[in-house]
Amino acid sequence: MFYIISLIHTEKDDKFITLWRPNNAGYCYVKEMAGLYEVPQPGYHDSSTNMPIQKTKADGLFLYLPYDKPNNTWFMIPNCSQVWDGLAVKMTKHGLQRLPVKI
Repeated sequence: MFYIISLIHTEKDDKFITLWRPNNAGYCYVKEMAGLYEVPQPGYHDSSTNMPIQKTKADGLFLYLPYDKPNNTWFMIPNCSQVWDGLAVKMTKHGLQRLPVKI
């Protein structure tokens, strides 16, 4: 199972990584609202603007954090350099971008 990260919709000033909702129906930050995809489609879920991440790997990145109201906490992935390093991405002025694969 995979979560899909929207590279292009995660901007530098966002506090959290942007995830796809279920059934390709928009975006969210919150794990409980994010979709799980059994087989990511190359060129759609896995492209220069989107990146699948295995559920087991993503589960290690989610933190229980406040969102939009002081007492409103959810599991979300922080948008920070430590997470970018773990995902092998970098932040650009156009959103996140995958780093070249090292052979």
